[in-house]
Amino acid sequence: MPLNTAGINAALEDGNEAVVYVAIGSGQTSGDQTSAARVQLTSTVAAGVITATGVPYAYTGTPGAGATNALFFSAASGGTFYGYDALTGDATFNAAGEYNLTALTITGSST
Repeated sequence: MPLNTAGINAALEDGNEAVVYVAIGSGQTSGDQTSAARVQLTSTVAAGVITATGVPYAYTGTPGAGATNALFFSAASGGTFYGYDALTGDATFNAAGEYNLTALTITGSST
């Protein structure tokens, strides 16, 4: 997963206490957010793997809008952009403007 330096530092410095918000986006930058809001990630961390708990996370957006990436931020609004993770499965919001993120696992490594 392409976490940027800010995201890696937050995870390393704060460990399980790092607060991360997840949005849905049509691309890989903070400006690509297509969900109306961000959801606070609740997770478990073990052996360098972050696994979302409390899923599914429900989002609203424009019907048919792109939903190809999970975007990570430090705050519910504004804040620092931490990076993204490509999603598999449905790639758009449904006809009612809904999208459910049903699973999210973040794995990283560094040298």
